[in-house]
Amino acid sequence: MPTLTTQYVYFGSSGAHTRQPRATTSYGGFSPIPGLNPSGTATLTTGTPYQAGPVEPALSIGGVDYSFAFQSVSGCTQGGLTSFVASTPPAVGTVGTAPVVVLVVYVPVGGNGNGDSGAVIDAFNETTGSLVDNDFVSVSPDPGGTLTTEANVDGWVDTSSSGFTITADHPNIGAYLTSPTNEVFDQWVDLTNPTPPTSLVSGANLTPAKGVTVYALAFYKVPTVTKVFKEVWQDKPEKEYIKEKELDKRNPKENITEVPLKTITSEGPFKGAKENVENPGGLGPIGDPGEATAGELGRLSQRISRLEASLKETQKGKAFIKAVDRPPVGKAKTRKHRDH
Repeated sequence: MPTLTTQYVYFGSSGAHTRQPRATTSYGGFSPIPGLNPSGTATLTTGTPYQAGPVEPALSIGGVDYSFAFQSVSGCTQGGLTSFVASTPPAVGTVGTAPVVVLVVYVPVGGNGNGDSGAVIDAFNETTGSLVDNDFVSVSPDPGGTLTTEANVDGWVDTSSSGFTITADHPNIGAYLTSPTNEVFDQWVDLTNPTPPTSLVSGANLTPAKGVTVYALAFYKVPTVTKVFKEVWQDKPEKEYIKEKELDKRNPKENITEVPLKTITSEGPFKGAKENVENPGGLGPIGDPGEATAGELGRLSQRISRLEASLKETQKGKAFIKAVDRPPVGKAKTRKHRDH
C-alpha cells in the first residue's frame, strides 16, 4: 500500500546556496525544520481520494520565526498539487501506487543573514515535489556570463550595486512531445518576507531592483498535453491498448469506428496520417509540433494498419453468398427432391 509522509521544511536563510551539486536530496532538497521531522508515515489505499489538511500560517521554533510559503502534495495520479494559502489545502487527489508526500514549506523571517542584498532563487518541480539542480535561468545585463553561472550554480544574484532581469528557461512545448518526462516553466513564486501572502509573478522574468532582497522559486510542471501523450502512447504497450479495445468478432465493422486513432487522423486539420508524415507543416494552428508529431502520426498509422489486418483475419471463413442463393445440401437437398 502507498505510504503517506508529511515533511516540514524551509527555504534558505542565507544568500548563496549550492545547487550544483545540491548538498542534500532528502526533504525535497529543502532544509528540515528542527523538531518537526520526521513526522512518521501512514498508509493509503490505491484508488481512494486524498487531501492534505490546513497548516499553521506561522511557526516559532528554537527562537526562529517561520512564515508559511506553500504546501505541495506529490504522488497522486493527478501529479503535483499545490496551495499558497495556509488555511486552504491543495485540491483533492487520487491515490495511485506511488508514495504520497506532503511538503509544507516555510521561509525564515528576518532577511538573508549575510548583510548583502540579492535574489535567492531555485527551481521547484511541482510534479515530484522537490527542488531540481538543472540550469534554469539567464541573467541580464551579464556581458561575461558570470552572473548567470552564479545564479544556476549557487542560486544567488547580488543586487547590491544594480538591479537585474532573471529569466526562467521557458522551452517550446512542442519539443517535449518526444521527451514527455521533462517539465516546462510554470511561474515564479515570490517567497520574500514578510509573508503571507505569497506573491505569484506573471511571466518568466523576475526583476529585483538595486538593493532589494528577494526569495523566489521558479515552478516547473509537466504540461497537460504532454502528460496525456505519455500516459496513452508511451506508458502503455501496444498489445495492452489493443486488449482494452478488444474487437467484437460478431460485428467487426463497427469496431473500426470505435478506434479513436482513425477519427483523430481523418478530421479537422488532420487529413490523414500519411499526408501529415509527408507534410508535417500541414498541422497548422494546433501548434506546429513539426517532425516529432509527424513521426507519432506515422506510428499511429502503422497501428491502424495492424488493427485492420486483425479485422480481416476475423472475417476469414465467412460465406459471402446470400442464403437465398446457396445450393441445397444434406437434408434440405433430400426434401427438395421429394417435393418434385
